[in-house]
Amino acid sequence: MNNHSRSAVSVNPYRLLALVVNLALCVSTALAQEDPGIRYKVSMEDAVNHNFRVTMTLEGVTGDSILIKMPVWTPGYYWIQNYPKNLSRLEFRDAAGETCAFRKRSKNAWQVATGSTGSLTASWVVYGNSHSVADPFIDTTHAFIVPAALFLYPEGGLRFPSEVSFDLYPGWTTISTGLEPVPGKERTYSALCYDVLFDCPVLAGNQEVMTFNVKSVPHHIAVLNPGNYDREALKRDYSKVVESAISIIGEMPYNHYTFLIMGKGMGGLEHLNSMAVFTGREEGNIYPSERRSFNGWMNFIAHEFFHLYNIKTIRPIALGPFDYDRENYTNMLWVSEGFTVYYENIIMNRAGFITPEEMLESLSRSITAYESIPGSRVQSATLSSFDTWINFFSRSENSQNITISYYDKGCGLGLLLDLKIRHSTGNRKSLDDVMRALYHEYHKDLGRGFTDEEFRAACEKVAGTDLGEIFGWASSTVRPDYDRYLDYAGLRLSEETPSALGSKERYVIVKKEKMTSEQEVIFNDLFRAVEWIYKSE
Repeated sequence: MNNHSRSAVSVNPYRLLALVVNLALCVSTALAQEDPGIRYKVSMEDAVNHNFRVTMTLEGVTGDSILIKMPVWTPGYYWIQNYPKNLSRLEFRDAAGETCAFRKRSKNAWQVATGSTGSLTASWVVYGNSHSVADPFIDTTHAFIVPAALFLYPEGGLRFPSEVSFDLYPGWTTISTGLEPVPGKERTYSALCYDVLFDCPVLAGNQEVMTFNVKSVPHHIAVLNPGNYDREALKRDYSKVVESAISIIGEMPYNHYTFLIMGKGMGGLEHLNSMAVFTGREEGNIYPSERRSFNGWMNFIAHEFFHLYNIKTIRPIALGPFDYDRENYTNMLWVSEGFTVYYENIIMNRAGFITPEEMLESLSRSITAYESIPGSRVQSATLSSFDTWINFFSRSENSQNITISYYDKGCGLGLLLDLKIRHSTGNRKSLDDVMRALYHEYHKDLGRGFTDEEFRAACEKVAGTDLGEIFGWASSTVRPDYDRYLDYAGLRLSEETPSALGSKERYVIVKKEKMTSEQEVIFNDLFRAVEWIYKSE
């Protein structure tokens, strides 16, 4: 607990430090039996006005004052949201029910005079009327809760467990979330720490929930306005994506998983054991009948699901535990996001949904996206990662001239790195081995993320060779030697000159007519032949 001149507060350690947490993930099995000490209640009765009413009770508070804070961003969405802008009607009461004086210390912090010792209760209102994966929303049809946008917390208490109960709007019946239900308490959930609470969104309403099991682990698909489709086929195909993804690492770091699927709005966001995604349509069409649309949607699902590994458990050291007051900078989003784009294609191919040709087409689009714009000669993949806080969500007519997407370039570099590892090891190793090594060494053994240097060392250990050239391409604007690396799999990069004025170049990865036996082995292992199985079973 940090000490401030007027925030000398202590909290009963028995109540609030009931367990030792493992960094950001707060790994423990004891919480369910412990009193969390911090309790929230969320009321949705004022949904017609887009208002959440929230109360927070802190037990075991001593001292003359306490600093209460609110996050300004949410994990996975690298943009300062300034959530306090939606907060109003804030008040505090002490154990005797008396109003506590308070003053605002910063845009997201309030100094509260605690009065008598014991408990402190806070109440406030949060306005939510934005269809975004990073913003809260509520009306009389449903509510979507982004916890970082709703919950205050005591400074120094990010590792404390908490408990949240929900009062639903009349007529609503269902809550869907990655949070753990508290036995014996209706509509009440627990979180091991705030890194868990803030990373578990909540969907409330009358959404349809379908469940399938993978290795006896339940996976819930919660859908608003689902529309007409074959439920059993949908569960089958979602399970294939899950099975394909977990086969890469070999472990499932969760005991249940939830897909939160909404209609109106755009985008998706990964979470510890859930994802929140929008279809972009009023009706939650999550099983499109046209092949390209189906592949695009399932690619989207595969991407967000693989983040379960690549960023939630396999992560740069800067991305957890989080600082919720300011930007959390890293050079490594080209790995965390870009490699996930690469792996969404691998997952879809291994699940049997896309052919080698379709996989090559998708990878070609990523290379085209950054190589065809002037920004590729200005911004590196590492700088694009670092600068995401200032330029990813604030695009302008000049953006393509000075920036690139770490999603696209990271995907291209992931492909080259995978090919280099396969070539250097006679296809005995691949990028999969790097991801597994990072998962076991840093997530499981050390309970932390990795540094930039540790990531490179892990790659070079698996490859058995120096990879300075690839990492040099990541940190500079030097164009990669695509053809030399693609040749490891019998491929080459074809550049198509635009025929129309103002059109961009198009880059296409092409399979060579003749391959060596080594090239065939690598190609056939990486690009696995499948017959498209959509609705064929």
